[in-house]
Amino acid sequence: MPSHARAVSLMTKIMYQCRPAGTTTMARCRACQAPSPGGMECARCLTEELGGVIGNRGAAARWLDSFLKVQQDEAFVFVCAKRVEETASAGRSLE
Repeated sequence: MPSHARAVSLMTKIMYQCRPAGTTTMARCRACQAPSPGGMECARCLTEELGGVIGNRGAAARWLDSFLKVQQDEAFVFVCAKRVEETASAGRSLE
């Protein structure tokens, strides 16, 4: 498999492995034994593999950190949206 396709495949797996623990069954990573969704390789181990594929472990680690920050920001946006809905709903019930 060409390195670009392998990188895309690994990035897809990493994003999948970053899903919230409460949404899946957790088990031990096959490689490092850390908690991991489904007992597959964890995001950190897959990121190490990605770094090897692209020949730049630092870039792979930065990409994972960026992705995790995006997930946090996304979750915060949803919390804010829920607050707005709750406030609007409470305002309607007072009328």
